[in-house]
Amino acid sequence: MIFRASIPEIRELLQKPFQVYPVARLGGIQVYVYRSHGEVQKHRHPEFDEVFMVYEGLVTFGIGGEEFTLRPDELLWIPRGMAHWSGSRLPSMVLLFRRDEEPLRWNGDFRIREGPGERPVIVRIHEALQDAPPGSSRFLLEASGVRYLAVRTREGSMEWEARGPALLLLLRGELTLEGKGPGFTEPAQGILMPGELVILPQGMCGRWESDRPAVLLWAESVEHL
Repeated sequence: MIFRASIPEIRELLQKPFQVYPVARLGGIQVYVYRSHGEVQKHRHPEFDEVFMVYEGLVTFGIGGEEFTLRPDELLWIPRGMAHWSGSRLPSMVLLFRRDEEPLRWNGDFRIREGPGERPVIVRIHEALQDAPPGSSRFLLEASGVRYLAVRTREGSMEWEARGPALLLLLRGELTLEGKGPGFTEPAQGILMPGELVILPQGMCGRWESDRPAVLLWAESVEHL
């Protein structure tokens, strides 16, 4: 069975600012959706990195004396131990990827401050795909054992394979998805609309079809590859 969720539907469940909705696990990473409205004071996470993606609205992050405003389809990686704050004047929807289990702490692994030379990384899907032809993907970033790709589909059919557990989030367009894999007695099928996501089990493969090019985020666990 493929896990499926809709960010527009989750939005209706999140009535309070910074209320967090746990969506699914992606390998060792927990995926959340939350409503950003107001401000979260400066804090740091010594034990894990965080990757944010704005789905709708505008979210400003303050890091090291600088401010970065993320718009829809933009991602931000904040290394563990790096102090930051965030806020939104208007209600905004955000995806958050982070490793929440307690890590094994070897000597020097528990950091109170960021490492030397580390800086946050911002990637913009529309920029990554600016010169990408239909039917291609572009690397965005890799953090905490997850690789993030932007994909522009082409009209017609494209094949895909989830070598590790993968998240597919449709950002624009419409996509018909078909896949099969270990434990499936027959192919799984469905139509994805913007804001809908699915978690694809490791080893699953199949194809997607669209009448016109669509844009999606593909996040795949690479810990065991």
